[in-house]
Amino acid sequence: MSSWFNFRLVFSFFGWMSQFSAGCLIFFPAGLIFGWMSQFSAGCLIFFPVGLIFGWMSQFSAGCLIFFPAGLIFGWMSQFSAGCLIFFPAGFIFGWMSQFSAGCLNFRLDVSFFSWMSHFSSSCLNFRLDVSFHVQLV
Repeated sequence: MSSWFNFRLVFSFFGWMSQFSAGCLIFFPAGLIFGWMSQFSAGCLIFFPVGLIFGWMSQFSAGCLIFFPAGLIFGWMSQFSAGCLIFFPAGFIFGWMSQFSAGCLNFRLDVSFFSWMSHFSSSCLNFRLDVSFHVQLV
């Protein structure tokens, strides 16, 4: 049995991401200003822009493109243009995202295997935590 643990911290105010995967550190920019995050996992590129202004997400997983402005498979979006509430689960397998743009709480859950991300947004600081686990039976 082999297992590895991914731990990602994203401070969008400072605009960087540190990823610990199998004892290796991968450091690359990922902030709210740019609104994207790219991840290299098991030789496959997972790239999904997550824009607050545009409100869409596209994901490359295992060489396949899944693009959902309103959501594909389990994703959907409902937006109130008054600027009070923007709630859109955009799910790939078990992923979804809920965002309260007028308040100070942004909670986003994006699961590729067993991972989650919580985004607490106040006036200046955004904190995102993504923890993923992988267990492989040999």
